[in-house]
Amino acid sequence: MTTNPSRGKIVLPKKEVLVGRRKKIKVNDPFVRQESFTTPEGKTVTKGDTIKIKGIWGTKFRFMGHVTNPSNDRSWIDCLELEKGVGCGVRSFYPERIKVLPKKRGKRVKRNRSSQAS
Repeated sequence: MTTNPSRGKIVLPKKEVLVGRRKKIKVNDPFVRQESFTTPEGKTVTKGDTIKIKGIWGTKFRFMGHVTNPSNDRSWIDCLELEKGVGCGVRSFYPERIKVLPKKRGKRVKRNRSSQAS
């Protein structure tokens, strides 16, 4: 604690606050992860696409990635289960079960008939 003679106020020393990010820990992840996957039908699914799964009625999923375990050569897909467009849980399925939904088209622009009539 020090006194400032010109103002007559007591000045307290500032505390040093260590602000920083935590060190990133490297996780031993033996899996090979990819953000896109080509189905056996030849359709490509990328991260964020909406898909359906065969055998699960009425539920849509958002594709997160394709994962392969090189030690036993098994693969699966990670999906986020959608409930009214909001993610509610992460699930994994075998790639053979994917049904790709068609991408939504943009709105059709109507032309003015008066410009075509001339």
